[in-house]
Amino acid sequence: MQLYHYTSAYHLRGIGKYGLTVGDVPTNIDLVKGRVGVWLTSSATPDGHGLRGSKVDKLGFRLTVEVPDNSPLHKWTVWASANATKNTIEALRTPEAYKEDEFFVYFGWLRPENVVEVVETKTGMTIRNWATLLPASVSLPGIPFQQRHVWQKRLLRAVRQTMERSANSVAGCRPSEYQ
Repeated sequence: MQLYHYTSAYHLRGIGKYGLTVGDVPTNIDLVKGRVGVWLTSSATPDGHGLRGSKVDKLGFRLTVEVPDNSPLHKWTVWASANATKNTIEALRTPEAYKEDEFFVYFGWLRPENVVEVVETKTGMTIRNWATLLPASVSLPGIPFQQRHVWQKRLLRAVRQTMERSANSVAGCRPSEYQ
C-alpha cells in the first residue's frame, strides 16, 4: 500500500540515512504520554494535516512510502478510539487537522528503501537526490530506529518542562498584567 508522509528539507538527509523511525502519537495529552509511531496519510496534498506552526516547513516535501503488507499500520481514527483518551482525540481535532479520516499511524520501521518518491510540494517536481538535497551541516541528523524511545523520552520531557514553565509564568503574573 502506498501512503504519504510530509516533511521538511531539513529532515530528508536523516530519513535517507535511517528511514522513517519516529513521530509522536499522543495517547494521553493531559499526562503527556504517547507512543512512537510514524504519521502517514492517504492525501496527496499537504493541507489539513496540522503541520503548520513548526520551526521548519513540514509541508515542503511529500514522500511516497511503500508500506509493507501485514505491517503495524493502523487507521488513526480506529486506533485512537481504542488507545487514546477522548480529551487527546478532541485536542488533536483542530481546524488545521481536519483530514483525520485520512491519517494512519505506523508503529514500526519504514526503511529508506520504502520511500519510493519525493516531491517538492510547491513545484510538484520529483527530487531524485533527495537524501543529499541539503548539506549535512544544516540537516537534522535523523534518528536510528534503535534510538526511537530515547528520542521520545527527550521530546516528552521537553514538552512537560515547557508546560511547567508556562504554568509557572501564568501563576506568577498578577491579573493586572493581563490588562
